Amino acid sequence: MITKVAAAIVKENKLLVVSKKKYPDQYMLPGGKPEHNESKLETLSRELHEELKLEVVSTELLGTHETISMFGTEPLTITVFLTEVSGEPAPDTEIHSYKWIDIDSEETRLLGSGITEFTLPLLRRMNSK
Repeated sequence: MITKVAAAIVKENKLLVVSKKKYPDQYMLPGGKPEHNESKLETLSRELHEELKLEVVSTELLGTHETISMFGTEPLTITVFLTEVSGEPAPDTEIHSYKWIDIDSEETRLLGSGITEFTLPLLRRMNSK
């Protein structure tokens, strides 16, 4: 079982997604695995700073989703926070690239299941209220 914490960073109806150097064609939410005795919010803050040089301003829990990892090999539990950040993304060496995807886009073939099954549908419902 893989456990991850991820950020849903939304700007102008677009969601920030990243690809890692190991899998440059597959996009996922920024975030990562907790270190020993680290809280979810500590993990989120550390990962965003390490990977993208972003500082967390505020968070709101969107929820926890269970799925299969992007590569279909292991069960994945992902906790997603709607996250406001300061700064502009400045990827570190682990990140291959980042992009902003339209929340209403139906193009999902290169996106991780945490995005397609949970985050995008939830953000769309929130926008329709």
